[in-house]
Amino acid sequence: MNSFSINRFGQVLGWLINMNRVRLLGFTAGIMFSTFLIQLMLFVFGSSEKVVDYLWSCLDFGSFFIPFLILFLLSMTYTSFTSVGNNQQRGTFLMIPATNLEKFLSLIVYMTVICGLCTIVGYILGDCLRMACLWIWAQFSADPGAAVGEVYNYNAVDGTYYLWSTSVYWVFGKLVPHFMTVWSSCIYWGWYEWASWIVAVLTAVWTHSLFTLGGTLLRKYTFVVTGVAWLAIILLFLWFIHYFNLSVFNKEWRVDHYEYTTVDVMAYVLMVALPLLSYFNYWASFHIFKHFVLITNKWTNYDILKR
Repeated sequence: MNSFSINRFGQVLGWLINMNRVRLLGFTAGIMFSTFLIQLMLFVFGSSEKVVDYLWSCLDFGSFFIPFLILFLLSMTYTSFTSVGNNQQRGTFLMIPATNLEKFLSLIVYMTVICGLCTIVGYILGDCLRMACLWIWAQFSADPGAAVGEVYNYNAVDGTYYLWSTSVYWVFGKLVPHFMTVWSSCIYWGWYEWASWIVAVLTAVWTHSLFTLGGTLLRKYTFVVTGVAWLAIILLFLWFIHYFNLSVFNKEWRVDHYEYTTVDVMAYVLMVALPLLSYFNYWASFHIFKHFVLITNKWTNYDILKR
């Protein structure tokens, strides 16, 4: 089997989902109750009298919580969470009649898409549970202001929001691009808008590839080690451009007012370097996966000294 088969890929992905269905349900329930409790704590210890401030607190929490969890899961690609963590599970997985690429991609899709969807569903369910509890509290509260709405303009749309209003729209309004708006406005974009969008997407892909590599290479403390490496690379890059007085995007001022933003040389460097680095990370991750053995040292899945 040298050619890639969508059918075999789907079967391997289905096997992973079936083997981990209890974990997926438990994980989704955990996200639901975590979201509910944290949002409830934000209400109890925050500014409960200001509706918009509370929803903004939920927005800040959700916009950090969801990407954080997805990266955390991606770094656990080859741990017990995928039922391929120990030697027996790994042996069973490696003996599945499918190509290495099909197995590798099924793991990445499982951890990124399937577990990512469970994260989103858990967050939505937790938010719904919080909405129901606050609605019940507002109906029976002695405070007359508990059920009062607040008018606010969010994303250029006026709306009336209550303490039990959903935060899902706010969170995904920040995390997910408004494709229709972008599609209709991109005609009028300048090169700066296009360049900033390209750099942002390439940075996200590189981050995904780095955590994929960390999850493939390491057996313990994968998220911590990969996260520290990611942060160190970012800080080193920021130090580099500051030390050599470089910039990615530069704001041009005339006298005392802002004129426009230019795309500087480091933006073009990133447009070339990030795809190359991402390709290397994915290639290295797949190379490590192809040479998996049942018995390895306790820290890594790849013994460099024996290669």
